[in-house]
Amino acid sequence: MKVAVQFGAGNIGRGFMGQLFWEAGYKTYFIEYNEQMVNLLNESGTYPLRLLDAYTKKNINLKIDRFEAICSKEHGRVADLFRIADVAGTAVGVQNLDSIAPSIAMGIRKRRSEKALPIDIYLCENTNGAGELLQDAVFRHLSSEEQEWAKQNVGFVATSVARMVPAADKRFEHEGPLFVVADSYHKLPYDGTARRASEPSIEGLKSVSNFKAEVERKLYTHNLGHAVMGYIGYLKGYTYVHESFSDDYLSSVFDGALNETAQALVRMYPDDIDPQEHNEIIQDVHVRFGNPMLLDSLTRVARDPKRKLSANDRLIGSAKMCLSQGVFPKYIAFICGAAYCYDAPDDPGAMEIQQLIRAGGIESALQKISQEDPNSDLGKEIIKSYYKLLEFRKKWGKIRRDDNEN
Repeated sequence: MKVAVQFGAGNIGRGFMGQLFWEAGYKTYFIEYNEQMVNLLNESGTYPLRLLDAYTKKNINLKIDRFEAICSKEHGRVADLFRIADVAGTAVGVQNLDSIAPSIAMGIRKRRSEKALPIDIYLCENTNGAGELLQDAVFRHLSSEEQEWAKQNVGFVATSVARMVPAADKRFEHEGPLFVVADSYHKLPYDGTARRASEPSIEGLKSVSNFKAEVERKLYTHNLGHAVMGYIGYLKGYTYVHESFSDDYLSSVFDGALNETAQALVRMYPDDIDPQEHNEIIQDVHVRFGNPMLLDSLTRVARDPKRKLSANDRLIGSAKMCLSQGVFPKYIAFICGAAYCYDAPDDPGAMEIQQLIRAGGIESALQKISQEDPNSDLGKEIIKSYYKLLEFRKKWGKIRRDDNEN
């Protein structure tokens, strides 16, 4: 039987990679730091995965089996499994890649000594340069000769994860601690140039030749769309992402922002992004984000505005990409203004932004967080939007109070 090693048995590990490997007939070894999760998986032998299909509005209930869980601290055992694996994946969080590097290095050393076939590690970390980060961490544990062998025989393959796997809320407490709920999106684009083994027969995996274009498409479409609903939806008093899609005003901002990035992406990557295909992706995002079955919270998608307002992330990054392609990002600037208004009290990044604004004004915060000149055309538009949204928020709050009184 084919063997897959999956580092991380969390939401993406069980809720996406575990499904892909299971459907393709692999036995999956989950390598997990949380010993309680390891014990639960081994005791149960199965876990339930519920896919909430946005198109049919139906539940798809799967029972994933044919796996074993191993504690990630057992480096020798993990290395032995990596030695015999046909494919591997990670979903541990970019901050934890260093912790899995020693086991992978040991496994590479064993594969080299046995002249094993090439293997690829598909990284579901959703950060730029994840493949290089893991490779660098692994190579620190290898000799120069072992590194040269690994460069030819081990692929550190970045992927772009667009499946939504929200945290299971109180609705599902009765389903047990292993239950995972996700939307049914089934595609996983990956950097085809980084692959070293032959392409695996895993439905959903999609090789792309220009992975940078794919990453930016996802960041400036999927992630940017979440920012629209997260920040402006929060200011309007909504709780869930799908509620925002019932709001004509919010929908118009969503359409405007994604139209700006669509124009820019097609101009920047004419050989990689087809306008018709991209429009279909935008329509798919509409349907999936508007799925009421997910009950995906706005605070989840809006979390950490400080990072999302940084110079190269989804907000300022998409605005600068548009400017580089001759598209003025009026709608995106509006979303940036909303992100600077975001003040969820349990979000440390949001609280830090508000403190910076109180101390030095929005202009100072814009310079420090986004590295954007407040006197630039983009900076002026963001600041104008920020003040406009403060006034809108007062009006929206009054409308909600009046509705509640009625």
